[in-house]
Amino acid sequence: MTHIKGISMVWLSKTDLSNLNAGEGGGGNVTELKTYDNGRKPYASGQSVRHALREAIERNNPGVFLCTPESPCGDIENCWLCDLFGFLHPKLDEGFNRRWSPIKVTPALGQITNDIVTDLLIRMSDKPKPKTRRRQTDNEQESSANEEQSTRDQRMAYVEMMSNVYRIGFSLDYANIGFAKKAKYDGIGNKAEFKGWEELTNISQDERKKRAVAVIEAIGGIADFAKQARNAASLSPDIFIASIHSRYSHRTLRSLECDDDGKVNTDTLEIILEDLKDVGAELFFGFTPGVVKNDDELLDTVKKFGLEKANPIRALKNLSEVVQNASQE
Repeated sequence: MTHIKGISMVWLSKTDLSNLNAGEGGGGNVTELKTYDNGRKPYASGQSVRHALREAIERNNPGVFLCTPESPCGDIENCWLCDLFGFLHPKLDEGFNRRWSPIKVTPALGQITNDIVTDLLIRMSDKPKPKTRRRQTDNEQESSANEEQSTRDQRMAYVEMMSNVYRIGFSLDYANIGFAKKAKYDGIGNKAEFKGWEELTNISQDERKKRAVAVIEAIGGIADFAKQARNAASLSPDIFIASIHSRYSHRTLRSLECDDDGKVNTDTLEIILEDLKDVGAELFFGFTPGVVKNDDELLDTVKKFGLEKANPIRALKNLSEVVQNASQE
């Protein structure tokens, strides 16, 4: 491949009981799962997936984020946060600067119909409960004085959890990493005439490769979702299909769809792989056994396209090596 326009990837991650991205809840002390398909399957929002990916990139590459999402600096050339995740930067009396993110993700969609488990959490406090505000009789005050001081504060909450196999799609607009341009006009208002494009930023190919590889490596360690202190879960790939394109495409994101029982739809997968081969995409396959119910059928399907199974981290390294060795346009 002479040059790269885009990198796409879809993966499956198996989790134990977890609540990756809580819903707003119905009030009270219950932390509800975000669900879809009439409440039968859990999901984590695309915003939470991007947050987890952003945290993984920063953890692996300290010092590359020069600002925060709430206060973007807009320095695409030097700040990986503004470059990779985009920004909206309002300016008083000037409007705003905006950058579309080269990174696109789907929500993490649970693929299997499963039961919701409710976990009871009890916080045991060393502090005594506060005394009641109700005016007490003399007898009540005398009998409860010592009791209230010795009774410890206990607070209860409930967290909904579910074990599942999550499916996540990812696309990286490689050609637009570290690149920005704006339209030039002659005149103002209705009389303005378009005069071409002005290049604002265009980083070197080596720097572009460095940032792309950092994103790929972060996918292998993506974990910063909600409730990780009590029910840690990893959404790094167990099974994945990745593709490198000489023209930008999201076609790969249709891969690895599962039915309610956890079987990959191999008919759809075969059509998607045929499409990717027809457009000259370079394919990569990572595999962990025991994640889906039809392992053998899945392996037979990808072998038709010359894909041999490799453990996910090795397959990610293979993908990174191709990016690092890609020739310039």
